[in-house]
Amino acid sequence: MTSHRYMQGGLPVPYVIAWSAETHRTPTVVLHRTGQGIGYADEVPYDRDMDGVLWIRQAIAPGSGRALFPTVHALRQRRAISRMLCQVCGADTLEQDQERWLFVLKDVGQPVGEGELTSAAPVCPPCALIAVKHCPHLRKHVAAWVERPLSWGVAGIPYDPRTLLPVPGDDLAMVAYDDPAIRWLVATRQVLSLEGCTAVDLSGLNATAGAR
Repeated sequence: MTSHRYMQGGLPVPYVIAWSAETHRTPTVVLHRTGQGIGYADEVPYDRDMDGVLWIRQAIAPGSGRALFPTVHALRQRRAISRMLCQVCGADTLEQDQERWLFVLKDVGQPVGEGELTSAAPVCPPCALIAVKHCPHLRKHVAAWVERPLSWGVAGIPYDPRTLLPVPGDDLAMVAYDDPAIRWLVATRQVLSLEGCTAVDLSGLNATAGAR
């Protein structure tokens, strides 16, 4: 675990959290030149990832303004997922264990299951204890060691193909990379499928700190 770069109110600010200066805006959405999906009127290559998915535009200014604890920064979340960085401290979790990763999710009444979909990045064991202590979202949680966190798709804002306007609703839509609906989405999160899951009680991590 690396030292936390930013603190607010005596609490460490997780790596993936957005700051008030990191505003985002939605450019004019137009029909893609292929006629299959949406794009930005002033689109540049950086607006899409390597899979061709369109992403939200968001300023990058960590540490500027106030930490918006409930809000995740799109680029840092994507980077944490793709590089297996700890979502709390930003450290490379591969440095601690190259065969499995620790995931801590909100408790919805069942343990982490095979194929579970999540936009949560992994955590290093010391940061897992910090997260469940200070994050209201994780006061009731489940945790698992995961052997194969597989890239599955994205979550984001779906657009109506007829009106090119966002589909009404408060929840982000999860769409697999091989689903044609992804062409009509502005992504805000990358999503993993968790395979090879072994439940873990975080109360035992104090002594082991991730030792096998």
